[in-house]
Amino acid sequence: MPKATFYNLSEEKQARILEVLKHTFQTKTIFEANVKEIVEASEIARGSFYQYFENLEEAYFTILDRETVDIHDLFMALLTEQEGDVFAALEEYGDRLAEILFVEGNYGIYKNRFLYWTPGLEEGWQAYRKSAAAGASDRDRYLYREEMQFIKAVVHNLIQRNFLEKWDAQEFVRHYKQYAAWLKGGVHIDGTR
Repeated sequence: MPKATFYNLSEEKQARILEVLKHTFQTKTIFEANVKEIVEASEIARGSFYQYFENLEEAYFTILDRETVDIHDLFMALLTEQEGDVFAALEEYGDRLAEILFVEGNYGIYKNRFLYWTPGLEEGWQAYRKSAAAGASDRDRYLYREEMQFIKAVVHNLIQRNFLEKWDAQEFVRHYKQYAAWLKGGVHIDGTR
């Protein structure tokens, strides 16, 4: 989370900095982005950046938190709506993912996240999220079950392919529905499913 000094800024200055960060992470990965360009575009001193954010990673996580939907939280909400029925939740999940991944202003942010995410970023992201919420939640315990790790791996791979192969929303949903059918009924090499 941004430091308290960030929240002491005028709303206009906060908005300008956040807009620059959003644009940066839409067009660049965290590994391509740099503080120098951000402070120049924001019209702030480099030292001020570090008064507002611990580092570039924290600024990145701030944008992820503000501008994107956590797809795991989305799945857990659908699972709750479907009273624990994983397959019913999976059915709706693909359409909901397509709705959020293809939002014009956030497409680049999702793309850069899913194509360039690393274990180190995951560790930092989890720490960032825990600083905003207290303790391990039921969601966290459930998401780390083996079955959920498998589903996560399948969905994450599909999202990565989406960005690499430049699918549109309809193509993504078509592939997603096939993958969901395989998760539900198994993969049959002879093409019967």
